[in-house]
Amino acid sequence: MKTILTITILFIAFLASAQEVQLPVKISDFSEQYEALIDWNEKDSVNGFEGEKYLPQYVIRIFEKQSRREILKSFSDYFPDYLMNENNEAIANIKELPYGSQSVLIYEDFNFDGAEDLALMNGNNSCYSGPSFDIYLAKKAAFEYSEAFSRLASEYCGMFQVHPETKTISTMTKSGCCWHQYSTFKIVNNNPVPVKIVEEAYVSNYSPDMVEVTETSYPGGKERVKTRLFLPYDFNESKAALVFTLSQSRKKVLLFEEEGVLFYVLLKPAESVEFSFPQAIYDETTGSASFDTFTFRSSPKSLVFSNKQARYELYETDTTIGIRVTANSKSYDLKGDKVSQKGSLKAITGLKVTNVNIENK
Repeated sequence: MKTILTITILFIAFLASAQEVQLPVKISDFSEQYEALIDWNEKDSVNGFEGEKYLPQYVIRIFEKQSRREILKSFSDYFPDYLMNENNEAIANIKELPYGSQSVLIYEDFNFDGAEDLALMNGNNSCYSGPSFDIYLAKKAAFEYSEAFSRLASEYCGMFQVHPETKTISTMTKSGCCWHQYSTFKIVNNNPVPVKIVEEAYVSNYSPDMVEVTETSYPGGKERVKTRLFLPYDFNESKAALVFTLSQSRKKVLLFEEEGVLFYVLLKPAESVEFSFPQAIYDETTGSASFDTFTFRSSPKSLVFSNKQARYELYETDTTIGIRVTANSKSYDLKGDKVSQKGSLKAITGLKVTNVNIENK
């Protein structure tokens, strides 16, 4: 109850402070050459309309300081009036990405030509009703609207990020919890051109569920697509029944339980998934899933499973650990690094899993 009361008081205080803001207000000093005001747009309009013509609620005016000449006028449906300083001025250049506070005006060099450009908020039109911006690039003693830059500041999640050290800009967008896209652009002839796009998506058509990462790059102007799989980012390796590293390849072997099913996963040194077993077999009539089985043998200690390509046998003794693979009538002994071992094959017998047959108990 005390928490709810505190939140209520803070909310009322916020509303009161917002009501104290009287337009027009100055946008705090952001430039030696220019100044800006934000005001109501068309004060005599009713509910944002003038007849049948829609009118944005606010207008942002940019002036040349010395001559007081208006050089730019832009319109917005949103004004973050909580971003005010002690002089009742709107604070410029706040850019907490991707979801934090963002100022109505951002003054920064977006195209790396040495001159600061303008991002002026136009509403809440980016992802999840986040802030969106019109971008005006500096051109001599004026600013020129850029449709290409404005798309990057409206069609993703909030304002884009600028990276002067690499002369690139980046964006992020998402859909729900399970799909994210991160894009990097370089500037060519005053236009942002993608150089890398990375998409991350949680996918359930693998067993266990995994993160599919698709990276699209453009070396030499040609599109190149690479897709990799990873275990979910919240996967807790310490809960695995067995973990060890293969001595020669440095690939990592994991055995773990998820929702009553035992899984074997082989990770490359960079942690992407090279192989997993078993895959879910879905029954379209019932909507249920079944899984291929493992066989655990206690003497000698081993875990055996097979697919169409090969037979696999994980083995463990007091001094050795590894995997024997048999494929096309040839056998391979992939020795493991005993020092890297955590857990044991025997730990599998204590798991509540439905796809392990235990022999020689």
